[in-house]
Amino acid sequence: MQTNADGAQKPKSMRLLTTTGVDLAASRCFKEESLARPQHTWGWYRLRRYNTKVTMAASESKRLNRGKILRMFSTFFSCIRGQNKLKRESRAVKKNLRRDNNVLRAENNALRGENKRLWAENKALRRENKSSRMENQEIRRKNETLTQENQDLWAVNTVFFKTPKTPWEKLNVLSTETKSYWQQNKALKAQTKALWEQEVAFRNEAKALQEEIRSLQENVKGLQHQERALRLEELALRKEGAALELEEQALWKVERALRQENQALREESDALQEEAKALVEETQVLELWNRVLRGKESNHARWGDAH
Repeated sequence: MQTNADGAQKPKSMRLLTTTGVDLAASRCFKEESLARPQHTWGWYRLRRYNTKVTMAASESKRLNRGKILRMFSTFFSCIRGQNKLKRESRAVKKNLRRDNNVLRAENNALRGENKRLWAENKALRRENKSSRMENQEIRRKNETLTQENQDLWAVNTVFFKTPKTPWEKLNVLSTETKSYWQQNKALKAQTKALWEQEVAFRNEAKALQEEIRSLQENVKGLQHQERALRLEELALRKEGAALELEEQALWKVERALRQENQALREESDALQEEAKALVEETQVLELWNRVLRGKESNHARWGDAH
């Protein structure tokens, strides 16, 4: 790890530029030394191999950086696609649950209204049943009074029959009394039977209403349980939405970090490209010097042959 004079760490691009400057300075010193003394052919082959290796290393690092950038972009776009898909699915589920919840609430309100109406009908029927029972009691009291009157009439008849009358008069009185008694008794029996049938019908209707109210109460309880389950599911969806928002924030942070890393890699790629350009220029200069030195060697050889 390289540091500057103050002890702070240098960035990666600066380290690359520093390394490139050192390599350039070393190559220049090497060129000056090569110009100062005669060179041999094997040294220039080594120099060419060095330049070729440097160029290959620069192209390899550039290719690796490009592949790394492509992989990071593909990962980033796949994360964004997955996030958008989760958002769409959660929104669709929330919309369906809200629609079902509204429908169930409307049904619950309708059942509650019907339950209130049935309670009112039951209350009215109970009042009517109570009034009919009071009427029955009144009719029974009337029957008791009529029986008492009949008994009194029988007592009067017995007293009347004890008085000396003709047989025809006695028969007429008995027939009229018997006829009136049977008619009155028949009317009372019919009225009592009608009242009893009405009371039985009221009891059956009250029993049916109680059964219907019980079934409605069970339906209301089931709807309340279903509404409670929907509320819990809605709460779970809200929590899931909050978790998705947190995940979205985390993905945005990852995206920001990837962008920063991408920018750093671009800067590093630019630095590597500059370094590659410098190496190419240096290679061209070295090849030029190589040709110059070869010309000098050939001149020296000619001079030696001449002497």
